[in-house]
Amino acid sequence: MFKSLLPLLSLTLIAQAPPPPAPRQMPPHMPGMSQNMGPGAPEPKADEVLAYLGKRTIHYSDFTKWLGLMAGPRAAQVRKMAASRNQAIKQYLDIQVFTAKGKQEKLETLPEFKATVAAVTQQIYAKVLLDEERAGGDAQKLKEQAEHPSDLELLAYFKTNSERFATAEKFSARHLLVSTRPAAGGKALTEDEAKARIAKIQAELKAGKKLEDLTSEYSDDPGSKAKGGLYEDIPYGRFAKEFEDAVRKQDLGVVGDPVKTTFGYHLIQVVSRTPKQAAEFDKVKDAVRQQMLPERKEKAMKEYVERIKKEVGYSEPEHKAEAPAHAPHPMPPAPAAPAPAAAPVPVPKG
Repeated sequence: MFKSLLPLLSLTLIAQAPPPPAPRQMPPHMPGMSQNMGPGAPEPKADEVLAYLGKRTIHYSDFTKWLGLMAGPRAAQVRKMAASRNQAIKQYLDIQVFTAKGKQEKLETLPEFKATVAAVTQQIYAKVLLDEERAGGDAQKLKEQAEHPSDLELLAYFKTNSERFATAEKFSARHLLVSTRPAAGGKALTEDEAKARIAKIQAELKAGKKLEDLTSEYSDDPGSKAKGGLYEDIPYGRFAKEFEDAVRKQDLGVVGDPVKTTFGYHLIQVVSRTPKQAAEFDKVKDAVRQQMLPERKEKAMKEYVERIKKEVGYSEPEHKAEAPAHAPHPMPPAPAAPAPAAAPVPVPKG
């Protein structure tokens, strides 16, 4: 049915249309033409013509203004790459065509159009009001306030959160792992086989060989065997508990007794232990400023919202909380699952 109406509609539109304008010379670089599609195609100049729409000439500068509003900070990246730029230009020009058609049909008179405009207008008010780049705007002032705390505010935050800036207790140690987990494409050592291999390594150590020289041959730890088994400056809490307990107790420089973890047997040689160190305010001042910034922004925004609510006369109805007739019994909280101890090295799952 619709196909049969097309010729009639076409004739009607032609009859109602004004005389066609004199033919114009088309812009030399229309979107989608080969000149603009190459990966290294240069960005068009601001006055370059993209299209004609009725009596209007659409320039590249019109597109860039639209793109800046739509894409924000990403606009520069879109303009930089020819493919994404051409795709955005096509989308922009399509929207211009749709807009022109909508104006012809006077869509702005429809209730749904007016409702949509009202909703979008509210979003635009909020977006512009909270635009941190708007010179002299409230959001810019809030941003500057949050980004420039006084030295007293910095010091107070540092004292309250001093643990965040302290240097964690850490250690450096060498280790050799004899794994009791299945190797890729193979099977796991039995307990007796693992203990026998450990005993062989201990015998070589007693004969004068060094642990770092034996790791390349015997260790099943791919993360450290090429480094003589060395892990440096490791904060406590990263490795298995049994491993770290041994690190805390063993004498420095001495290869201790075998330590059993879920990964197998370890021979450990503690290189160093560094105690936790309190931070000095002057040395971490910049870090304090960065860390407190999100909290300051959030606090400033909350205070701002409460202030402008009073300025515009905003209030909410008071509702009394009504308890349900049969209040359900609260469910007991589920016990937290213990976090698995980290291994000295990631070991592939068998």
